[in-house]
Amino acid sequence: MRPLLGVLALLALLPPGLACPAPCSCSTKKNGRLLAECAYRELRDVPRGLSPNVTILTLSANRLGRLGRASLAEVPELQSLWLGYNHISAVEPGTFAALAHLKNLDLSHNRLAEFPWQDLRNLSALQILKLSNNRLAALPRGALAGLRELRSLWLNDNELTTLARGTFEALPALAQLQLFHNPFNCSCKLFWLKEWAESTSVVISRAGATLCAAPARLRGRPVTDIP
Repeated sequence: MRPLLGVLALLALLPPGLACPAPCSCSTKKNGRLLAECAYRELRDVPRGLSPNVTILTLSANRLGRLGRASLAEVPELQSLWLGYNHISAVEPGTFAALAHLKNLDLSHNRLAEFPWQDLRNLSALQILKLSNNRLAALPRGALAGLRELRSLWLNDNELTTLARGTFEALPALAQLQLFHNPFNCSCKLFWLKEWAESTSVVISRAGATLCAAPARLRGRPVTDIP
């Protein structure tokens, strides 16, 4: 009986509507947003029982391997989702589609070879997207269309060999772009990227490390210096 009373007493101290799964710690920020801190917990799945009012969810540095369509169904009000440094190799289409308020999405340092790009169509409020240090080999044409609030895009340390012309021109708020450490094939199809880099106000981080891997005569040469 006493342990049960202790649990009830703890629940009584939480703000109304703020449920918190056992592996996490939850709190209310000064700005009124609700934080669920679940990082460094050796988690293999997104914990169940989160409050639907949670706006910040930190799941970094766990052992998550896959995100299913229902993984984030309990937290539709999310504004920031941190999933970096996991083992995520698959994300089911529709996983992020219902998170219409999402502003920050971090999936860096995972094992993604595929990504549900169609989910981004519903994330018109997104400002930061981190997909660095994955295994992405392609960015479909129009994948980023509609992200008119996106300010920072991290695609470095992937396996991208080319990008469709105009990939970043549909991002009017873009201020920072990271593309370095990708094995770009600097054929004529990628020449547009050099032209865009010369004319844009976007800061291309470590542009000198954004290098050609092919053809052989251009290997090691910056993409922004394609002749």
